[in-house]
Amino acid sequence: MCGIWGVVNIADEKIGETVAQAMQHRGPDDHGVYVNTDPTPVTLVNVRLAIIDLSESGHQPMSTPDGRYWIVYNGEVYNYQALRQILGETGHTFRSTSDTEVVLHAYQEWGEQCLDNLRGMFAFAIWDNQTSTLFAARDRLGIKPFYYAQRGLPGDTDAPLVFGSELKAILASGLVDPHINYEALHHFLSFYSVPTPYTMLQGVEALPPGHILTYKDGVVRTKRYWALPPYEPINMSSEEIVAKLRALLEESIRFRMIADVPVGAFLSGGIDSSAVVALMTRASGERLRTFSIGFGAEGAAIDERSAARVLAEYYGTEHTEVIVNGTQVRDQIGDIIRSMDQPSGDGLNTFLVSQATARHVKVALSGLGGDELFAGYPQFTMFQRADRARGLWEKLPGVAKRATRGTAGLVDPLQRAVTWLDGDMLDRYGRVRILFNEEEKLSLYTQHTVGWLAAPEPSLQYLGRYLHPAETDSIARLTRLELMNYMTHTLLRDTDAMSMAHSLEVRVPLIDHKLVEFGARIPAELKLQRGRGKWIFIKALQDILPKSVLNRPKRGFEMPVAAWMHHDLRDVLEDVFSKESVERRGLFEYEAASKAYRDFREGRGPYMRAWALAVLELWLRQFVDGKEL
Repeated sequence: MCGIWGVVNIADEKIGETVAQAMQHRGPDDHGVYVNTDPTPVTLVNVRLAIIDLSESGHQPMSTPDGRYWIVYNGEVYNYQALRQILGETGHTFRSTSDTEVVLHAYQEWGEQCLDNLRGMFAFAIWDNQTSTLFAARDRLGIKPFYYAQRGLPGDTDAPLVFGSELKAILASGLVDPHINYEALHHFLSFYSVPTPYTMLQGVEALPPGHILTYKDGVVRTKRYWALPPYEPINMSSEEIVAKLRALLEESIRFRMIADVPVGAFLSGGIDSSAVVALMTRASGERLRTFSIGFGAEGAAIDERSAARVLAEYYGTEHTEVIVNGTQVRDQIGDIIRSMDQPSGDGLNTFLVSQATARHVKVALSGLGGDELFAGYPQFTMFQRADRARGLWEKLPGVAKRATRGTAGLVDPLQRAVTWLDGDMLDRYGRVRILFNEEEKLSLYTQHTVGWLAAPEPSLQYLGRYLHPAETDSIARLTRLELMNYMTHTLLRDTDAMSMAHSLEVRVPLIDHKLVEFGARIPAELKLQRGRGKWIFIKALQDILPKSVLNRPKRGFEMPVAAWMHHDLRDVLEDVFSKESVERRGLFEYEAASKAYRDFREGRGPYMRAWALAVLELWLRQFVDGKEL
C-alpha cells in the first residue's frame, strides 16, 4: 500500500521530493523518485507502506530489467502469486517477491488486458519510455483513488499531466492552483461527498472506478474496462447459492490475509464485521487483533462496545476498545479535515478507529459493503414493500391517493410504504440519499455562485448514469445505485483517505469483484425475508456466527456527532455560520445557510445539513485559502 504521484512533460527531482514529503503518511517506510528527460520529461514518485516483501527489493518506482517500463503502484493484487507463476512460465524473471513487480510484468506481457487478471484493489501508473505513453488504471469498485489534471490545452504535446493518490499531493507540487469546482459543490450538497469524475478542485478530475487512462502527445483518453453486469437471476437452487456464496467469502478472506505483517480487523456488534472476523479466525488459526469504537455519556445510547466485546470473547480475539469523546474530535478538527482530502459528511469513525488501530497493526479488514450488496439498509425493505403495493396503488383514483398519503406516517407497513410509491426510481432513491434537493440548493446560492454554475446537472440526473437500461428489478437497481454511488463516493473514498492518514491499510473482503458479480445476481427474495435484509448472507454463515448476532435487529453504525455539535464543536459551528464567515466565502446566502444551522440547533432539522456545510467551509479554509485550522 502506497501513495503515488507523477507528472509527464516535467522532469524535476525537487518537486518529486516535495510531493513525497506531502504524502509521507501514505508510505512512511520508504520513498523513491524517478526522473528522466529523454525522450520525454517525466517524474514519478512513490511513498511506501511495506506490506508484502518488506525488503529493499520492493522499492518503487520500479522498472522492468530493460528500463523500458516504470511503475508507481498503490494497492494489493491478492492473486499475484498465481500470476507470478504464469508469467514465470512465459520467461519473465523477478527480482522481488512483491505484487508490484507482478503487475508491472503482467502489463509488459498482456498490455491493458492484464487488468482482466488482477484481483484486488489498486491504482497504478506505468510509464513507457520507448513510446512516451502513460498507462494508468483504477480498480473495479474504486477502493483506491486516482486523481489527475492536465495543464494547458488538450492536444498541446508539451502540456503537463499531473496525477496522484491525493489532492494534497497534487497541490503540494505547485502545478495546480486551488480553486473551487462549482459543479462538484453542487453535487456535494446533494450527496455530502463528491462523486466521480468531479473533485472539489477546479481542473482536477477523479478517474472513475473500473477505468483506464492513457496519455500520449498531449491527449488524455479514458475508457471503462469493467462494469457491474446487468441483473440476471442466478439459475441455482437456494442451497447451491448458499454454498457458492460461502466459498466466495472464504476465498476473499484468505486472499486478504496475505501479508508479511500482522493483520487485524474492525469489529462492531453487527453481522458484517462479525462475519469477517469469524472467517478470519477460521482461515488463520491464530489469535486476531480486533478494534472497535465506543463513546462517552453523550453516545451511550448508540455505543456498541458491549456487543463487540461479546463477539471478541466468542472468537477469542485480542480486543482493543477506542473511547472517543467530543473534546478529542474538537482538538483534532484540523487533522480530521486535512485527512479527508475532499470534503465529506462522513468518515469521522474511520479516522478515529484507524488512529487507534495503526498503533498495533498495519493492515485491518473491514465489513464495508455488506449492506449495499446484500440489501441490509432499510430502504431495500421499503422498496420491496412498495413494489408489492404498486399494482393496487396505480389503480386508485387521485382522491384516494391523496387520502392515503395523509396516513403515510401510521404504523401499518403498507401505509408507510406509500411514501415510496410516487415517482420513478431516482425520485424514490433521492428520498434516502439526497441531502439538499435542487430547489433547496438554489435557495442557498448567492448570485455569484449561480453565475459560476450556469445550468448545473441535477444530482438525480447524474445518478441516472449508474442505472442499466436492461434492468427492471427495483432491488437490483437499488443495489447498483448503493454500490456505485454511496459506497464508492462516500464510504470507500473516506475509508482510504482516513485510514491512510494514519498509515493503515484497510482491506474490504465483502466487495471482492468476483463476490460482487455473484452477489448482485442473487434474487431479491433470497436477500430479503420477512422484512429483514441479508437473509442469504446470514444463511451462508449461520454455522460460525453466534445467535446473539443472528438474532440482533439491524442498526446502522452511528456516532454522536449531533451531541458534539451542540457542545464540544459549538464554537467551530458558531464561527463557520457567522455572518462574517458566510459572506466572506460568498457561496451561500447568509440567511439560507444559517437557517440550516438554526434548524439543527432548535431540533427542526437534521444535523447532517449543518455538518456538511461546516465541513465544506473548514475544507476550503485549508485547501483553497491555505490556512491552518
